[in-house]
Amino acid sequence: MNKNLNRIVFLFFSISVLVSCSSPKPALSEDKTKTITITETVHDTIFRIEKDSSSYMALLECQNGKVVLKNVTQAEPGRKLKSPRVRVENNKLSVDCEINKQELYAFWKSKQVKEVQLQTIRITKYINQLTFWQKLQIWLGRIFLIVLVYFIIRLVYKFYRPI
Repeated sequence: MNKNLNRIVFLFFSISVLVSCSSPKPALSEDKTKTITITETVHDTIFRIEKDSSSYMALLECQNGKVVLKNVTQAEPGRKLKSPRVRVENNKLSVDCEINKQELYAFWKSKQVKEVQLQTIRITKYINQLTFWQKLQIWLGRIFLIVLVYFIIRLVYKFYRPI
């Protein structure tokens, strides 16, 4: 019975000493920030169309007091323009030169993606850390305390041992 009690007491104190104190570890905190910036720009432009012309030349003649076209000497269309239509009615000259409506407008979008990732790691440093000698003294004191308690319990058990 005496040996079992000694073993239980010694085991109890050994476990309490091992579990009770743990060394402080620096706390790591990590911050990650990810920023994505998308810049979208709309561009537009105008296409210029150079000037265009067409020409028409004809000889005019007077017959019975009215002007008539005698001979067409030149009729040139332009790049986009057709040859003009020429009419003479009641001594009035009409020239029609037409071009279809042109609208040239263009736009496009461009995207610029800028990704910035910022990572910050903070390590907490302890200022008042124990030296090796101080830690050794603490452990030796614990071992001495366990041995002292063991002998006190053994002494108390001898005096109050049932006969």
